[in-house]
Amino acid sequence: MADTVVVACPTCAQKYRVDESRVGHRAQCKHCGQQFRIQTHQAIDDETILGWVMDEESPDQSVMGSTSIFVSPTPSAVSGATQSARPTLDDWSPNTPPDKPRVRFDRIDEMGAYFDFPTAELRQAGVRASFPYKCLHCVRTDSLEVRLIIWEDKLPRQDSFHRQDLETKALGRLDQMLRTHQRRWFDQLEPMAVLPSPYCNPFPYFVCRHCGAAGGLTCRVIRRDGEEHCQIAISNLEIASEFYFNNGGKATIGYQRLVEAAQRQRNDRWQRLSFPVRTRIAGWYKPKDNEKFVGYFADAEFSRTEAGKAGVVLTDRRLIFKKYATIREFDVVAGGRLDIDANTRAAVIRISQAGAREAQLNASPVAASHLAKAITALKTPWQIKVTTATMDSSTS
Repeated sequence: MADTVVVACPTCAQKYRVDESRVGHRAQCKHCGQQFRIQTHQAIDDETILGWVMDEESPDQSVMGSTSIFVSPTPSAVSGATQSARPTLDDWSPNTPPDKPRVRFDRIDEMGAYFDFPTAELRQAGVRASFPYKCLHCVRTDSLEVRLIIWEDKLPRQDSFHRQDLETKALGRLDQMLRTHQRRWFDQLEPMAVLPSPYCNPFPYFVCRHCGAAGGLTCRVIRRDGEEHCQIAISNLEIASEFYFNNGGKATIGYQRLVEAAQRQRNDRWQRLSFPVRTRIAGWYKPKDNEKFVGYFADAEFSRTEAGKAGVVLTDRRLIFKKYATIREFDVVAGGRLDIDANTRAAVIRISQAGAREAQLNASPVAASHLAKAITALKTPWQIKVTTATMDSSTS
C-alpha cells in the first residue's frame, strides 16, 4: 500500500487520509474552508493506528468520507474561506530577524548546538522571542505548549529544589494565545518572581503534548571576556538552525553548518534522540557491528523526564525490551508476534516469539503505531494484530 498519513483540519478537526508525498503542501478543508499546511506529524487516534493496516480509501480522501482536499478552488471560494477561517500557526512567525547576529554560534557536539549572548539581551524581547513555533523535540507544530527557560544558576537556593517543577510547567497553548492576543501574545507573559533581573524576563520555547520538556535544552550563565553571558544548548539541530536564523545568523558560515548538520541528524534516527535519552538507552543497548538502529519506543509507565530508562529498541536485527531489571532480546529476522490493544489514550503491546519469554510494553498510541509500522517495513515474518475499542485488524 502507498504510504499515507492522517491529518486533521486545525479548525473543525475533520480528518483526511493523504499520500505522504503531500506533506508540506497547502490544503483546504472541504468541510469548513480552512486552509492549512500538511504537517509530517499529526495527532494519533484509532484511525491512525490502523492506517498502515487498512487501505480502504484512496490516498486523498477524508477519513470520514468527504471528497478530496486537493482541489483547485476558484479565487472567490478561497477568499471567502480564508476570511471566515480562524488563523493558524502558518499565519504567525517570530519577529523579523536582525541584519547581524545577536547571538554567537559556538559549536556542535553530542549535546547539540551551543549559542551564547550578553546577559543584557535578556532585557529586550529580541532573543527571548526567537524560538521557532515548533516542538523542541519532534518539530511538530500542533498542540504546542508554552514553557519558559529557567536559568538554574540564578535560582535562589530555597527555590532550586523546585527547578524541575518550574521547567515542566506549561503556561498554556500557543495557538490559543495567538488567537486571543495575536502578535501581542508575547507581551502577556509575566516575569518569573523567583529569578533576579534580567533572568526573570520570560524566554519561551515550545513542546508538543506528546513530548516532555526534559532533555532538549540546557542553559547556564557563563563568563566570557570578563562578563556574564547566557549559554543555550539545543539538541534538535533543526530547531537550533531556525533559532540562529531568527537571531540574524542566516548569512553566516555557522548557519550553513547548522543546516547541514540538521540534515544529517534527520537522516540518523539515533542522533535524533536527545543526548540524555541516548545516554540512558546506552546503559542497556549496545549496537553490534553493522547493526542499523531503527527506533526507540518509550514505556508509558515512566515519566517523560525518564525517557530512555525503559521501553523497546528496534534494530534491523534485534528487538530489545527493557523494564526495571528485566532485559529481553528478540531476533527480528526469526519473526514473532505483536498483539496491540489500543485506544486513543493508551496501548498495550505484547511481544512474543517461539522459545522466548513474552514481554509487555505499555505505550502511547503513537509509539504503538510507529513500532508496528517499523517492524512491517523491515519485511520480516512478524504477525501483527491490532485491537481497538471498535474493531480488530491483523497483518503478517
